[in-house]
Amino acid sequence: MLAVLLACTVGSCKKDKDDTTSTFVYTTSTSSTLVSTFNLNNTNITSINVSRVFFTIDPERGMIYNADSLPMGTDISKMKAEITFRSPVKSAVFHVMDNNKESSDYEYKNNSSDSLDFRYGVTLTVTSADGLNTRDYVVKVNVHKQETDTIVWPASERRNLPGAADDNYAVSTTHYNEVYWCLLHNNNGYYLSTAANPAGTWDVQTVEWGFEPDARSLSSTSSALYVLDGEGNLYSSTDGATWTATGEKWTTILGRYEDRLLGISAQPYCYAEYPRRADFTPEPIDEKFPVKGMSQLMAVNPSWSTSSQAIMVGGVQADGSLTSATWGYDGNRWATLNAKGSELPALEGPVMFAYYNYQLDATTEKFYKRDVWMVMGGREADGSLNVKTYLSYNWGITWAEAKTALCQPTSMPAFYGAQAHVYSMEMKKNQAPMRRIAQKPTVWDCPYIFIFGGYNSHGLLHNSIWQGVYVRMSQYPVY
Repeated sequence: MLAVLLACTVGSCKKDKDDTTSTFVYTTSTSSTLVSTFNLNNTNITSINVSRVFFTIDPERGMIYNADSLPMGTDISKMKAEITFRSPVKSAVFHVMDNNKESSDYEYKNNSSDSLDFRYGVTLTVTSADGLNTRDYVVKVNVHKQETDTIVWPASERRNLPGAADDNYAVSTTHYNEVYWCLLHNNNGYYLSTAANPAGTWDVQTVEWGFEPDARSLSSTSSALYVLDGEGNLYSSTDGATWTATGEKWTTILGRYEDRLLGISAQPYCYAEYPRRADFTPEPIDEKFPVKGMSQLMAVNPSWSTSSQAIMVGGVQADGSLTSATWGYDGNRWATLNAKGSELPALEGPVMFAYYNYQLDATTEKFYKRDVWMVMGGREADGSLNVKTYLSYNWGITWAEAKTALCQPTSMPAFYGAQAHVYSMEMKKNQAPMRRIAQKPTVWDCPYIFIFGGYNSHGLLHNSIWQGVYVRMSQYPVY
């Protein structure tokens, strides 16, 4: 009983001393005006369920915003807000600006079903239950200004081939020793240029060839550069300046597999490799195997294989017909991979590259990143040039036509016989808008696609390097 009386006495003293704070203890803290959650609700039809869009609440800066912007074209002129507060509040008033910079007030507690126009500026003023504290929040509903699930090829980023002249005949590129190499043949001769970044400055190498290289055949492994001459003789170099004959005679270089170069030997056509393994025996190629005009050979690591794989698509068969097949190599043999009924169109000179895109999860309303293999360009059997893009999510087994937003724009000329490389460039926060991921970096790598050369429908070489990027990847990744 004594303890109880003592507690009551202390409590009474405290109330007498500070009577204004004893009823609402929380109102002495800034937490009395904190917004706990902020969501929007659909009052119009959008391409995404906006009620699941996450809004960041930053009380220190007085901001409420969605880091992951709504899809381009979303109408935010009639949105309902749904708010919860850390503590009971006296009022929560939205001050909504119109296009004439005039403000209208909406009391949320009494009119929570009102639709708000977020296009021109909205501020939320929260007043604590006792009326002693207020806090203003700038509420911003971000909407993408361009379609994010699009690959863009800005004409402003297009540039000429390194060493290009008025008359360019052939070009090929490869990545070796952490450097990009570009071999160009024009009316002034043969130029071998290098750059650490394909969007950067190219330096021309001085080369004493001693032979006439086939400027469409430059390739490499981890240990050397390779090129054919006009007679099919295979040459190698470790520095690009000095070239040595290997003693091999090929019709076609296919590309790199691990530490060796794959190709097709001169007739009779046989599978070839260099350097040769001790147990390698040249075997005649399959009658449906392409002998020229195939895409670059790409390394892949499918989950269903215990060894690394390399794949290529398209090309011209020995009888002159085009193929739509995806061919794969597992280190010992070649085989077709594609499932029947989901092949590519038969193409000569398509480009294929590994890239990424995003798919919407209908349950979480969030996008997740996926590896994808993409095919562009190429010449069809009737001589027309392909302008569609094709996608594969399973290492070339099945292919599907991509939506228009992923295809090359009309400003980018149709082509065949080009080469593509993907290079990641470092981006910083102030270089791009926002997108949402699990962790927030200060810098991040954005993969860009570079397409070198290619021929038009008349067989003339395009003097161009086109630079493309998937828009969503160029945006700042935030919480």
